[in-house]
Amino acid sequence: MNVVFLSPHFPPNFYSFCVNLRRMGANVFGLADEAYESLRPELKDALNDYYRVVDMHSYDELLSACGHFTHRHGKIDRIDSQNEYWLETEARLRTDFNIFGVKNDEIGNVRLKTRMKEIFIPLTV
Repeated sequence: MNVVFLSPHFPPNFYSFCVNLRRMGANVFGLADEAYESLRPELKDALNDYYRVVDMHSYDELLSACGHFTHRHGKIDRIDSQNEYWLETEARLRTDFNIFGVKNDEIGNVRLKTRMKEIFIPLTV
């Protein structure tokens, strides 16, 4: 399984997600604007590959990075960050690379509390 993890270094305690993904046998690819050399050693050891972008808000850079991972390692199976800030970016990348998970047409159901309520209320009745 190939997993791209956005900003695996932030917040600082989130590196353990990558460590445990790797421990479970996943190939873990870090994608961030942080210099590889400044990543904590445990995180560097957990990453199979790392791609540094200048600006995490530049979708073109993120698209290129995911293309790089696909070219080098094959199809990406998951994209995650465990950080709500990147939900829309994750959905867009999943849509563009046809990756399992919440995509552009579903992100509103996750981001908007009113939409969540509409979905979950019928499930509890």
